[in-house]
Amino acid sequence: MTTFEVRHPVAAAIAAGVALVTLLAGIPAVLLTFFWPIELPRVEDLVTPAEPQVLKPLLLLVVWGFWALFAWAVLLELVAMARGRTRQAGHAPFQRFAAYLVAMLTITTASPVATASIANAATVSTADVSFTGGEEAAAESVETAPQPSGTYVVKPRDTLWSIAERHLGDPSRYQEIARLNAGRVMTDGHTFAEGDWLRPGWVLRMPPDAIELDAGGKPSGTIHTVADGETLWDIADRYLGDGKRYREIIKFNKGRVQHDGRRLTDPRTIVPGWRLAIPDKSAGKPVFLEPAMMPPMRFAAADASELTEIAAVAQQADCPSSATSSPALVKLPGNGLVALSFAGGIVIALASARLYYRRRLKAPEVDERVSVHAEQPLPPAVQALVRAHTEGSTPHGESPPDDFSLVKGAFSVTPPGNVRISEHVELELSGLSLGLTGTGAAGCARAMILDLLTKADQHRAEIIIPRDDCVELFGEPIESLLDQLPGLRLVPSVSDAIDRLEEQFVTRRRLLRDYDAEDIPALRTAEPDEPLPALLLVARLPEGDHSYLSTLMELAPRFGIGALVLGEWPPGSTCHLDGNGKAERTVGEQSERLDGASLIRVSKTDATSLLRHLAAGNGLADNRPQRNADLPLPRYVSDGRPVRFGILGEPSIEANGENVDISGRTKALELFVLLALRPTGLERQEICAYLWPDVDEPLAGYRFHSALKDIRAALREATGMSDKEATFIELEGKTYRIEAKQVTVDLWIFERAMTAAREAPDEEAKVAALEAVAGQCRGILANGLKYWWIDQEFRWPMTVASVRALLQLGRLHENAGRTERALDVYEQAGTLDPDIEQAATAAIRLLLQLGRRDEARLRARHFKSRLAALGAAPSAETIAIINKALPRSVRAAK
Repeated sequence: MTTFEVRHPVAAAIAAGVALVTLLAGIPAVLLTFFWPIELPRVEDLVTPAEPQVLKPLLLLVVWGFWALFAWAVLLELVAMARGRTRQAGHAPFQRFAAYLVAMLTITTASPVATASIANAATVSTADVSFTGGEEAAAESVETAPQPSGTYVVKPRDTLWSIAERHLGDPSRYQEIARLNAGRVMTDGHTFAEGDWLRPGWVLRMPPDAIELDAGGKPSGTIHTVADGETLWDIADRYLGDGKRYREIIKFNKGRVQHDGRRLTDPRTIVPGWRLAIPDKSAGKPVFLEPAMMPPMRFAAADASELTEIAAVAQQADCPSSATSSPALVKLPGNGLVALSFAGGIVIALASARLYYRRRLKAPEVDERVSVHAEQPLPPAVQALVRAHTEGSTPHGESPPDDFSLVKGAFSVTPPGNVRISEHVELELSGLSLGLTGTGAAGCARAMILDLLTKADQHRAEIIIPRDDCVELFGEPIESLLDQLPGLRLVPSVSDAIDRLEEQFVTRRRLLRDYDAEDIPALRTAEPDEPLPALLLVARLPEGDHSYLSTLMELAPRFGIGALVLGEWPPGSTCHLDGNGKAERTVGEQSERLDGASLIRVSKTDATSLLRHLAAGNGLADNRPQRNADLPLPRYVSDGRPVRFGILGEPSIEANGENVDISGRTKALELFVLLALRPTGLERQEICAYLWPDVDEPLAGYRFHSALKDIRAALREATGMSDKEATFIELEGKTYRIEAKQVTVDLWIFERAMTAAREAPDEEAKVAALEAVAGQCRGILANGLKYWWIDQEFRWPMTVASVRALLQLGRLHENAGRTERALDVYEQAGTLDPDIEQAATAAIRLLLQLGRRDEARLRARHFKSRLAALGAAPSAETIAIINKALPRSVRAAK
C-alpha cells in the first residue's frame, strides 16, 4: 500500500474532484437517461430469476442502492470535515473511500509544508544542537518535527492513513508519521520516502500521543533459521501446529530480503540460512525482526511467482527430493475415503464388465423388438469413484480412453508394493505389522483390502483372512463372490491363516536359496516370471500367546509378507481410530507418520456394492433385470428446424447450415447434451446433480443459469433470432427442456426410427425403419466428451442398441439375398463397436461366402489379436468361424 500519495497534490485534488463528480452526478445521469423508467417484473417472471426481465430491474435497484450509500458517505464525510472530524471514518458503507476522496480535495494546502518538512527532516539530527546568531533565528523558521515516543510495526495492507486513524485518532495526521520517519533506513535496507510503498515489517516512529502500541514498540516472537533439508511444511508444523498453515509464513515473509539477496516466493524453494519470521500460533499475527537484527541492504526486484498447491508442499515435506504432488484421495458419500488409484480399479472393473457383456451380445431375431436397455443406476459410492477418475485421469483437451484401452492398459504382473492409507502416508506391504483399534478400525481395514483386491489379478496379491472376520467386515454376500475375486483367500480360522502364512515362508525361503537372492523384491527383479504375490494376513487374533506370529513377522520384510491385525498388536504398531477415521493415538514405530492423519475408510454397505462390481469385472454374471431406456420423445421431432444438434458421433451444432462453435463453453455444451438425452426435461436441481454434484446451493444454481445463458446466447447469435422468438431451452413449470420447435436432435430421429421398426407391420417396413436407424449411426454417443455420468447410463446402452439394430438389419438383408448390403451393415456394426463377436464373425462369415478369403483372413487375425490383448476367451462359435478363415499353419502358430 502507498503511504498516501501527495507527491503531486494539485493533480491529486483534480483527480479526486473528477471522481466525486463522476460518481455523484455521472451515475444518476446515465441511469435516468438510458434506464428510466424501470419496468418491474411480473409475478410469473419471478420463477425464472435468470431471465432479463427479472435481472435488469434487480441490477438497476442494486446500482441505485450503492449510489445512495456512497452519496450518504460523502455527505457524512463533508460534515465531519467541516466540524474538524469529531468522528472516525469507516463506520458507514463506502465512507473510507469517501474519506480518501474528500481528503484529496483538501490536501493541497497541507502538502507543500509536509513535503518540505519531509525533505528537510532527513538532515536534522535528533541530538541536541546549539545555534548562534542568525543561525538560531533561521532555525526558528523551520517547522520542528514531533518527537517520537514509541514505534509501530507495519502489518500487511497498512497505510499511513489507516495507521494515523487507528493510533492517533485522526487519519489526516498521517503527515506527522511521515515527518518522523523521513530518510530513515528501514529493516530491509530501504529508505523511507513520502509517497513510497509501506512494507510489512518496517518499524515506524510514532508521535508521543500515539495509543495502543506494542510495549516499547518492539515486536515479540520467533525467528527461525532454515536448516538443511527443512521445508515450509515442516516449519509450519513445528511452530504453528499444522503444516497446512505454511501459507501464513509465506504471507508474513513476502518481500523480505534474505542474506543472499533473494526472497521467499516459491513455497518449494527455501535456502538453508534464511531467517524467517514466524506468525503467532494462536492469533496469526506476524513476528518481525528488530532493526538491529537485520543488516541493511538494497532492495532487489521481486520475482512474483504464484504459489503452488498445498499438495505439492505436503509431498515435499514427506519426500524433500520429490517434486511431484501427492496422489489425491476420493471422498465417498457417507464419510468414506479412498485413494484415487482405487477409483481407477473400480472404473476398470466396470469397463471389463461392459466389455464382457458386449462381446457375448447375441444378434436379435428378425421379428424381435429391439429397444435400448440399461443397467440399474450405479450406487452413490461407485458414482463418486467414476466421477473422480473421469475428472482426474484424462488430461485437459484429450478424449477419455474407451473400455478396450482401459482394460488393456491395466494389465500388469507387478505385485503392489505399497498401500496408500492417507493423503501423505503410504505403508509398505512387505513387513507391514499394524494393528487397528477403535470405531474406525473396520472401515480402514475394508478400504485396505478393497484397494489390494483391485490389484490382485494375475497373481499379484493374496489376502489371507479367516471366514468369520471376512463376514464381519463385508457381510454374508462375500462368500458368493469368491470365485470372481482373485486374491481373496478365506480360511476357516486364525490358526489356518497362520499355517498358510508359514507355508509361504517355507516356499519363499527355498526360492531365495535356489535363486541365491537376498530377499523377495530382489528375486522379483531377477525372475519376473516367478509368481510371487504380495501377501497380507488380515485377522482378529484371539486372546493368548502370539509369540510365534510375532517371530514370523520379524522375518516378514525379507519374504514380502505383511499383517493387518484387527485389534491391539504390541509387536508392531497399533493405531486407534475414531469414527471419522482419524488416528487419535498410535503406539509403535508408525506413530510419527500416523498420529493425527485421516485414514482411508469404507462403510460395509459401500463395500458390498464395490465388491460386486469388482466381481462383475472378473466375469460375475449380473442377473439383475435391466430397465428400458428408450427415450420418450417430444411431440415435435423433425429435421426442418433452425438448429440441428448431433450427438451420435462427435457432437456438432449447426444453425441454418453453419457450424456453431461452443467449445469454449464446456458446461453449456454439457447442459445441452444432458437435455438432449432427457427430451422430457429435468428440474434445475436434477441438472445440478449431474453437472455440479459437489457444489451446494446457491452456487450450483448460479452456475446453471450461467451455462443456460451461454447456450442461449450462442444459439441466438448464430440464428439471428431474438429472445422472444426462441429460447432454445424452454421452461415449463419447474422443468427445463430443449425447445423441440426450434431444435432437431439426431438422437431423437434415431429413437423415432427405432420406434417405427418395433411397430413395423411387415418386413419391408421394418427394413425401411432400420435403414433410417443406420443412417443416424455415425459413431459412439457424444464421442470424445468425458462426462462421468454418460458411459454407464447412456453411451454404452445406446451403442449396444445401435449394434443390435444393425445386426437385425443385416440379417434381414441376408435373408432377402442382399448379401453386399448385409456385409456393409455388419461392417458398420463392427466399426461402431469392434468388440462385439457377433458383428465381427458375421462379417467374416459373409466374406468367406463371397469368396473374399484374404479380407476374411485379415479380419479374423485382427479380431483374434484384439481378444488376445484383453486375455479374453472367444465363444465356440467365434472360434469355429476364425478357424475357417485362418490357414491351418497360422492356427497352429497361434
